Amino acid sequence: MKTFFAKGLLLAGVAFSLPVLCARADDVRPGAAMKQLEKAPLTITDRQGQKHLFTVEIARTEKEKEAGETLRASVPDGTGMLFLFTPPEAAAMWMRDTPASLDMVFIAPDGHIQAIVEKTVPFSERRLTGNGESAAVLEVAAGTTEKNGIVVGDVVSSKALPTVR
Repeated sequence: MKTFFAKGLLLAGVAFSLPVLCARADDVRPGAAMKQLEKAPLTITDRQGQKHLFTVEIARTEKEKEAGETLRASVPDGTGMLFLFTPPEAAAMWMRDTPASLDMVFIAPDGHIQAIVEKTVPFSERRLTGNGESAAVLEVAAGTTEKNGIVVGDVVSSKALPTVR
């Protein structure tokens, strides 16, 4: 009887928790249910005048920003995600549920790169910030900024950015 009772409680517990687990599926897999994001070209012009071209997905809404690059194992070269902040804010990013290491490029309202966080630690909940208010943050594959010589002060342009065209 004890075994049957214990099994009955276990089954009841599973039955009652299943709806809760299903309801939290969005919390566990935010990128899985996300609609396809708008894409746009983005250019970073370095101090030598060389242009580095990217195709970026645009995260405008809070839901899109929260999902970000979560559950993506990699970010292909020449692509990324652009997080827009309107109005500009002291943006803070993290790597929760993100298995791919990234470079984060914090973009000032005037379009200049104000800070770069290179080779982020996957799954970290450490807050990563720029230097002041950001109009946007660009996430690209880890090592992209170093490989291309992209540094603080370089200029980012895209029709997706509200202040720089």
